[in-house]
Amino acid sequence: MEPTTRPFDVPAPLRRGRLLWPALVGYVLVAASARPLTGPAAVAVLLPGCALLGVGLRRTPTRQRAVGRRTAATWLGLGVLFCLWELGAFLAGNDEAHPTFSILADPLLATYPGRVAGYLLWLGTGGWLVTR
Repeated sequence: MEPTTRPFDVPAPLRRGRLLWPALVGYVLVAASARPLTGPAAVAVLLPGCALLGVGLRRTPTRQRAVGRRTAATWLGLGVLFCLWELGAFLAGNDEAHPTFSILADPLLATYPGRVAGYLLWLGTGGWLVTR
């Protein structure tokens, strides 16, 4: 028989979204007001990122599925390709001819609504990964 609570279980009000969603939207609206590529913007990205990383490291998965070597190799290959692209573009000058991901995303993130969408995507993806 499985215990009803786990040591790192999310409290019921947060799990149901009563407090989580309004807090998330409020945080995103404030964080998006920070100018890009500044200290406050970096802190606004790192704070929830570190919190999600902490939750993810402490959380035990509810179910485990075996991952085949082919799937693992595919994801590892995509990650390595992305890192090589970023490194190559950075070393080649990080300009329009050799854009990094941040340069490609800059037109979207240059506006306040774009930054709001970016923060929502960042936090939503992090939350989704933590629940896996």
